[in-house]
Amino acid sequence: MSEAALLLADGIGARVPRRARAQVHSVFPRACNIETDSGELVTLLAAGSGNAPHAIRCAPPFAPPSRRLRQGQPARLDGPILQVPAAHLVVDFSRAAVWNGSVAAASPGLDVAEVQRALRHQAPDQGVAPALFSSSRPHAALQRALDARMAQTLPMLARATARRDAGGVVAALSALVGLGPGLTPAGDDFIVGYLAALWSRSRRETGIAALLRAIATPVGQMSLLTNTISRQMLLDALQGHFAERLTDVVRCICEGGDVARASMRALEVGHSSGADALCGLLFAYSLTPAASAIREERACRPPW
Repeated sequence: MSEAALLLADGIGARVPRRARAQVHSVFPRACNIETDSGELVTLLAAGSGNAPHAIRCAPPFAPPSRRLRQGQPARLDGPILQVPAAHLVVDFSRAAVWNGSVAAASPGLDVAEVQRALRHQAPDQGVAPALFSSSRPHAALQRALDARMAQTLPMLARATARRDAGGVVAALSALVGLGPGLTPAGDDFIVGYLAALWSRSRRETGIAALLRAIATPVGQMSLLTNTISRQMLLDALQGHFAERLTDVVRCICEGGDVARASMRALEVGHSSGADALCGLLFAYSLTPAASAIREERACRPPW
């Protein structure tokens, strides 16, 4: 293969390193991961994908990188250029829009009913959603184990979050890191959604910002217990950076917008990853003082 392929990017995450030696970590039909020598993971995304903090999104037309890229090939990031010499691949992101990935500030009395409705009716029958919303007993042993772990852990996490108890939050999250199968296990996706809601709440609720600071280091250390792809996602979330599909849901909830549509787009991520992240978001939003007052007024309780 002598002809070099030049791909232009139209989106780049704010946390993508600009200079690093790296190698191809994993290759998929519409995405690939590049791991730097320092352990950061940069994802090359197909056109039309949502932006992400550590991702470079290609502009259309998009040639599937799997035709050229192979695991272990050396790569390098040099200013606005990603090169994989052995694959004769060059990605230019010099004109790409930078994606920050921060979340909107939560407003008093936020309404998450559309998110809950989407999860009840459209979430897959695997992952966290069945543990929260399904009344039937799952057939698969792995799903039953996941359900049992969530049932045991979420009340602990709810109490610790309400009390701003960093040690309790860390202990609860330690039971979720790496929980479940997949490139990004269900427990990790749930934690990302949970952290997105906390960052959203931190601007207007006392003690949330301090809680986030207190859990950052221990949860960051726990991220070493899961796989490389999930670890990068968790580390970004701990710093307040999230993928576009999730931040769109937060923005619609907090600032007004089509929550139902944004939720459905988030559910399209992975097999259950989008649903698992929405479950974490819904869980942490339900712990706001306003949400608790609404539950008491309506004499209803969340499933945890």
